[in-house]
Amino acid sequence: MRGGATSGTGLMTFIWQLVLGTALLTACTLFHVLIVALAFPAFPRLSRALRHSRTTLRKVAVLSFGVFVIVSGHTVQIWSWALVFYVLAAFDSFQASFYFATATYTTLGYGDLLLAPDLRIFGTFASVTGLLTFGVSSALLIGLVSHLLPRIGRHTGPSHDD
Repeated sequence: MRGGATSGTGLMTFIWQLVLGTALLTACTLFHVLIVALAFPAFPRLSRALRHSRTTLRKVAVLSFGVFVIVSGHTVQIWSWALVFYVLAAFDSFQASFYFATATYTTLGYGDLLLAPDLRIFGTFASVTGLLTFGVSSALLIGLVSHLLPRIGRHTGPSHDD
C-alpha cells in the first residue's frame, strides 16, 4: 500500500538521492556524536553534585541523564528526517512524514507507508542513520553502566563464599 506516498519534486535521480541522503545521514550522525560528547563532562559533575546522596540515587540520576541525552538526540534526528520527507512532498501530511520517519529510523518499518520509487534510495539513509546512532547510544549506556557497577571480584577481603 502506498499510503499517499507521492514525490512532488518530480523524478529525483539516483545521484541526488545519494547526495541528499548522505548529507542528512552525515549531519544527523555528527549531531548525535556532538550531543553525546558535549554531555561527557556533565556526568562526573552530576555525580559530584549528588555525592552526599545515596549511591543508588546518584546512579539513577547519572543513567537518567544519559538516557535523556540519547532520547533528545534521536528525537531531533527523527524530526529532521520527518521535515525533509515533508518538504520533499513524500507524503500528504507532516503526521504521515513523521510516522514514516520514526518507523524507518528505528528500522521497524511496518510497510504500511511506502516512498515513491524516486525517493526510496534516499529513504534508506534514514534507517542507516538510526542504526549508526543507536550504536553510539548503546556504547554510551554500556560505558555508563560499566563505570557505575561495583567492581565485582576486586575486593581484598575474604570471599563471602567461604
